[in-house]
Amino acid sequence: MPDTLLVGRQRELEALERTARSGRGELAVVWGRRRVGKTFLLQAFVERHPTAILYGATEQSREVELAAFTDHVRAATGGEGLPLGYAFPSWDAALSFLTERAGTRRLVVILDEFPYLARSSPGLESVVQRWWDRGGRSSGVMLILCGSDLPYMRAMTAGQAALHQRATLVLRVDPLGYESVPDFLPGAPLEECARVYGMLGGTPLYLRMWDPSSSLTDNATRLFGNPTSPLIDAAELALSRDAPGIEGSFRILQAIATGRTRPSTIRDYAKVAVERPLRRLIAIEMVERRVPVTEDPGTTRRAIYTISDPYYRFWFRFIGPAREQIARGLGGPLIRSRVLPLLDDHMGPVFESMARRHAHGLVGSGRLTETRIGPWWSADSQHEVDVVGTTDGSIGFVGSVKWSSAPLGVAALRDLDRHAAAVPGITPGTVRLLYGRGGVQPDVARGDSVLGFSLRDLYPGTPGRGPRRRRA
Repeated sequence: MPDTLLVGRQRELEALERTARSGRGELAVVWGRRRVGKTFLLQAFVERHPTAILYGATEQSREVELAAFTDHVRAATGGEGLPLGYAFPSWDAALSFLTERAGTRRLVVILDEFPYLARSSPGLESVVQRWWDRGGRSSGVMLILCGSDLPYMRAMTAGQAALHQRATLVLRVDPLGYESVPDFLPGAPLEECARVYGMLGGTPLYLRMWDPSSSLTDNATRLFGNPTSPLIDAAELALSRDAPGIEGSFRILQAIATGRTRPSTIRDYAKVAVERPLRRLIAIEMVERRVPVTEDPGTTRRAIYTISDPYYRFWFRFIGPAREQIARGLGGPLIRSRVLPLLDDHMGPVFESMARRHAHGLVGSGRLTETRIGPWWSADSQHEVDVVGTTDGSIGFVGSVKWSSAPLGVAALRDLDRHAAAVPGITPGTVRLLYGRGGVQPDVARGDSVLGFSLRDLYPGTPGRGPRRRRA
């Protein structure tokens, strides 16, 4: 798999390469949600190293996993010292063999879905700890432990865990940002790229399913209206795999996706107690607890709950409740009559998250300086500001985000000023940001006090894109 196919992962790949060049033993932990491309990244990394072993666990017994791992080692190293029919009797024996085989030469060993191995081999983390302390750190082995079980992977190197302070690299692989979508959709207009992100999120596997030569309607119908599409069940499969047994989880997520974001309204819709399920859903990162950016997350009670991943939000709002109709062959009419007409409404919060990410980029480039960026709303819910940047209680900028094709005018600025006046710490000199799909009218953006941004500004370096031919 040539690494030219790797999109948006240059930072992660360079971190792995930098670690591999260290000249000493390395113990790396790579983690992230399912489907974000961890294995794809590691395969690209393996391509660059002549001696590398990439083993993906399969939730089998300890003996089966060890036998399969032995076969992988035999194939990668030429089989010396591993006669046919032999299998490592333990993980301790396997790691000792690899240490001796490597000597001081770099040998990359990847255990993908490490939590599966740990479940079939209790105490495996301690085995890795002993290996590392007794000689792994001075060997040529770069051992990479990769996993998608987020609570497990967080705990593996924390507190009193066996591998606490032993990992030399902890690399989190997140979904791709919206700005990577054009690389999957060559020639697509930027509005389509944004809408595709709004439906598929930043999951590379899903983005590769989109056909840029077909229309948005045809793609949406194929991916969400066809009962054989893998995207019809992907969200529920992820939920059942990562958080089995959470009572009312489907209806809780459906409630949030349809705008019920406070615990009381979620509970009223789902008809279950929501406190513990919400904590579990937060742990697997299907749900995000959000507070006004000026509040202390640990003490405030003004929290709302959102589905931060656009695909999950789209699925639980539109697709999950309609699976029966889709299974009966009614998916096409459903997508055209009940989903796509509401897509712009769905894009509102998606565009807000894109704008906040863009504001973070402005801070990173030095154009803005605030350290915390997020939304803000008043206790009485009468005022809401989409983007607020703050440092130690001082408000540096406030912003309004509207998925509007028409350029934003003075009315949008006045509306922002009216709501922002209620933000604690606001001053007359606070910079104001206006984000519009179609940009901002020239007479509204004024110097450094009012900054206007269009969808084009959110995709820097992307060539101009106009209408393109569709495949017949």
